[in-house]
Amino acid sequence: MAPERVVDPDELEQLAKQLTDKRQLAELYYKRACQFLGQPGANALVTVLRWADDTATELRKRATIARAEVKGGDPIGALSAFGLTTAIGTVSGDDQNRLRKDLKKVIGDNAASTPEQRAQAIRTFFGKLTAAERSWLAIDQPGVVGRLDGAPANVRYAANRLVIERTLAHEQEELATLKATTPKDPRVALLEERVARMTEFLRPRVTGDGQSKPRQFLLFDPADDGKVAEVFGDLSKAEHVAVMVPGITNRLDNYQDLAQDAKELIRDPATRKDLPKTAVITWLGYDTPELGDSVLPAKAEAGAPALRSFRAGLEAAKGAKFALFAHSYGTLLSSKALQLGTPFDSVVFMGSPGLGANVKSVADLKLAPGTPVFAMRAPGDWVSYSEAHGKDPAELPGIRRLATGHSSGHSQYYIPDNTALQNLQTILTGDGCYQSFLGSPELDDEQFGASSARVLVKELQSRVPQWKVGELGAVFEPAINSALDGNADLTTKAARILQALQKADLDGYFTKEDIAAITAKTLAASGELIVKRYGTMSLPAPQ
Repeated sequence: MAPERVVDPDELEQLAKQLTDKRQLAELYYKRACQFLGQPGANALVTVLRWADDTATELRKRATIARAEVKGGDPIGALSAFGLTTAIGTVSGDDQNRLRKDLKKVIGDNAASTPEQRAQAIRTFFGKLTAAERSWLAIDQPGVVGRLDGAPANVRYAANRLVIERTLAHEQEELATLKATTPKDPRVALLEERVARMTEFLRPRVTGDGQSKPRQFLLFDPADDGKVAEVFGDLSKAEHVAVMVPGITNRLDNYQDLAQDAKELIRDPATRKDLPKTAVITWLGYDTPELGDSVLPAKAEAGAPALRSFRAGLEAAKGAKFALFAHSYGTLLSSKALQLGTPFDSVVFMGSPGLGANVKSVADLKLAPGTPVFAMRAPGDWVSYSEAHGKDPAELPGIRRLATGHSSGHSQYYIPDNTALQNLQTILTGDGCYQSFLGSPELDDEQFGASSARVLVKELQSRVPQWKVGELGAVFEPAINSALDGNADLTTKAARILQALQKADLDGYFTKEDIAAITAKTLAASGELIVKRYGTMSLPAPQ
């Protein structure tokens, strides 16, 4: 049950206004007292004037808090956590109306501007505000200010903390209701994970040297799968900043995995403390695809402008260097953001399915001349082998491929005490030498069947209409595993691929002969002599 309101914020505001309005009359009385009683006799009125000022300020502060608390959360605690003034009572009712109007206007006037122009307009707007006005906006308009690129970082931190507190309370209530009424509802498990993440967000992060610091969010949007951007380190003092862009299936409910990667990236391997003068930002600022729609570029195209805007709003120490570390589908989005003009001082692509069909070399990324671009591809990373969105950047001209040490598969680029992470930290800080990849350029020398996987993906994509390509994502893994099963003959491999297509309702686009031809091509890509080994075959009807 919601707590009963014991004060009316409108009444508090009215009382404050009455005290302020009487100030001019009180000053007149003070002047006359000086004339008739002299300075010593009039000094008694000074105490009254100060009391009126202080009381009006306190009444406005309490009115603001009362309004905010109706919506939930701890507004004063959010401000205090990030060193912002809590003296919001100095913002009068008229000033509050002006601030709301001016904020809306600056956002509206720059809606059609470039992200860089828009972020600068927001910076200018906040730069003209008093400390109290910035604090007041953070708790009056947290949903707007928290995601406003160009607003001061600590103001966004406070606003997003308040949004997290309110969202947590709402979803805890929703979870309790579901457990009491429909405990088998699949939303229960999802809400439990989301509640766990937001509960973690409100707890301090313990740094490598044992300090407890409030977690810092430049973005928190709980809608749908959720969007999050978190800062590790002191952004205002950072000379080296990394922006991490993740790939498919990253959401609010499983965000802890991405956060763990950030902790490893900022941790000094020698001292285990945070790297000095360094900040790491996790940017989960777009609607990441699930497996099914990961073969479509739509979500990368939609998210690229958001990354450009986010970068435009970032500020760190003067002369700071910004690195972009993109993984999986995030490399496709990052490629599109870079082509829009998003500036970074260095770029690393990891486990990439391709940077887009139009990217043939580093020049196509439209980066500033001399910007170093790197790529990593660990053995067994089938996402890279698929080339679902173009050529693997590890093999593009102008991009230097880096060693990955004992990483394997798609998700081990940030594991500690390993060459891949050491390379990332070297690029981030500029301290030391990175290790280049020195192995064979042949895919099948790196991972048997990798070339086959590429052929299989392209063959399947070429036979499915564009509007159905997104549904192929669920087919790739079982199809690749079937095609590369060394214990199965050609007929069995083909039958399994067809069964995978049937489960996705895509078998209508393939004949048995198509499947036989595709399977043969995948094996031929690995150098197997199909005719000698298997001879002719017939494809049995699927069961």
